[in-house]
Amino acid sequence: MELKQVGERTYYIEHGTNIGVYMTSPGRVCLIDTGAQGDGEKIDEIITAKGWEPEYIINTHTHIDHLGGNEYLMKKYHIPAYCTEYDMAFAHYSDLEAAYMNGGYPCRKLRTIFSHPGMIGFRSIEKNTLEGIEWTYLPGHTFGMIGVRTSDDIWFLADSYLSRKYLEKRSFGYLYDVGGYLDTLGFIRELDGELFIPAHGIAEKDITEVAELNEANINRIIGAIKGMCTEPISLDEILKRMYAAMGMRTTVSQHALLSSTTKCYLTYLQDRGELECRFIDNIMTWKTV
Repeated sequence: MELKQVGERTYYIEHGTNIGVYMTSPGRVCLIDTGAQGDGEKIDEIITAKGWEPEYIINTHTHIDHLGGNEYLMKKYHIPAYCTEYDMAFAHYSDLEAAYMNGGYPCRKLRTIFSHPGMIGFRSIEKNTLEGIEWTYLPGHTFGMIGVRTSDDIWFLADSYLSRKYLEKRSFGYLYDVGGYLDTLGFIRELDGELFIPAHGIAEKDITEVAELNEANINRIIGAIKGMCTEPISLDEILKRMYAAMGMRTTVSQHALLSSTTKCYLTYLQDRGELECRFIDNIMTWKTV
């Protein structure tokens, strides 16, 4: 972890999940996300070394790699965390995200991997005003994800796009709403700002090119799925072919993430009239129209 200053009052901790740090007043900071489980202690060491204390946390969304440090920091400093009301439900109820990913009651491993902290002091960002901070909805990756802009005109854009590195390594990113994600890519492409910081990857001074690369990537995935469905094919067969194309041997958690995302692509294409669903011998299949 490395603390970098990118504005008069704005810093970020470069990490697997980048963590925003905004000076709310002398010696007091707002944290934008807190990384994965165990990162709270590391964040604490970094800000304590600067003589700072956290005043509150903003979670751009409540996936487990964005609020892993919340519980430690919230309990130590008796501070709140703000997120959208939609995403708050997942933070409050430990098994809800795992159940959503699984499409039913999740197995023990999923309950462990996706376990959330519960009702430890989350507040609605919609119902509060935070000085020096602006935010906007960025739909697509989760039900209620947001991007955050500081008074230095620095944007923290969460998982609204994949960085160049991640596009090369993991082009099939998790999505909830494909259409919403494409709308968000169009929106962030037009944003004005001094610097754009994704949750995972490097900061960008100009967001236009990487947003366009992401849009092209989504369209490639759409084309690949439609190409697989020239004849009726089941979800499991689609996933098998996608794993083969990506050179993956999947795990329980990866399968939950990727199967959930693939269903969202199928929904998007069905809603646009580009795929149709057929039942053959009581097996749900998908075919390109």
